[in-house]
Amino acid sequence: MVAALLGLAGCMTQQAYDGPKLARDEVAHISGDLRFTAGAPVSALLRQVDGRALSVSQSGVDVDPGSHQLLVDCIVRETGSTSRFSLDVDVSAGRRYRLVPETGSAREGCVAVHLEAQD
Repeated sequence: MVAALLGLAGCMTQQAYDGPKLARDEVAHISGDLRFTAGAPVSALLRQVDGRALSVSQSGVDVDPGSHQLLVDCIVRETGSTSRFSLDVDVSAGRRYRLVPETGSAREGCVAVHLEAQD
């Protein structure tokens, strides 16, 4: 039961725009890794979108199309290192995007995070 609860933690989506909930084809969805991803060697955790913090239970966000600023933590489990990145991104309505961490050598840890469109 605990495993199921941990699996659900971090899978909620924040609505990061004003007004009523819009249809999926009217917003862009940006997702990071779940906060309690067991066994993943590297994780990209979405912390803020346009200055709005995500809660511990949220791993994704729905935003209006256009430009946004993301704050992302990249965690390398093997070394226990955390790197923080600020990304300026441009997203389109009806598209889904995923944060992808990039690692260097074991000493470098996470060297970048980029946003990848999902098809």
